[in-house]
Amino acid sequence: MVLKPFVGVTSDWSSEGKSKYVRVDKPILRWLSKENIVPIVFPSLPGMEDSMLETVSAVVIPGGKDILPKFYGGSVEENCEDFCDIERTSFESALLWRCARLNIPVLGICLGCQVINVAFGGTLIFHLDDPLSHHRKKESKAPVLHRIYPKGESFIKKLSFTKDTRVSSSHHQAVGRLAHSFYASTYGPDKVIEAIESYDYPFIKGIQWHPERTPHSPLSKSLAKWLREKAIERSEL
Repeated sequence: MVLKPFVGVTSDWSSEGKSKYVRVDKPILRWLSKENIVPIVFPSLPGMEDSMLETVSAVVIPGGKDILPKFYGGSVEENCEDFCDIERTSFESALLWRCARLNIPVLGICLGCQVINVAFGGTLIFHLDDPLSHHRKKESKAPVLHRIYPKGESFIKKLSFTKDTRVSSSHHQAVGRLAHSFYASTYGPDKVIEAIESYDYPFIKGIQWHPERTPHSPLSKSLAKWLREKAIERSEL
């Protein structure tokens, strides 16, 4: 019998008229489920973090809108319509600290990578001045594939990675100053940080790209398998 661990997936609040509802992109759930992971959607309900974590063995923080600059000591006068719901950022930050304390594996994807860095004290580049070919411009809906360059002992090197591996990105922000104990383990062709890891919390990883958009690629499949293995290990403690 194949073990299928439960993995929490955080979500957005979306509005339709006067109603609010929980939203998670279907490709994330499909990508996980195809690798024998049971995704459990976590609504952003501050104060419920401990109870939710009792039901899962790992957590995925997927992509989403921008983080309000006040969370990393910044200020901005630009239009804030695209910023995340404050509840989501607050909830995910609290969730991350609990995962760190309880040794619960975490994979942050795109926004999730940025949330990890901010939650532990790092900052973001508010806007990439010159979005290169692999960063989707705001008006475009089509992500672009690009190469990544793992460094040193990056966990990406231990997965199904080759020099021809390409990933799908669509972001205009990026990790800035790294949080304490975190380090950049993978870069893009423009030196933008594409993956972060931690000396203190080796079970917490952040990647700037979207593996769920290329679910059949060897790297995307091995990322899900890595998460599944870590979740099973955690469930056996």
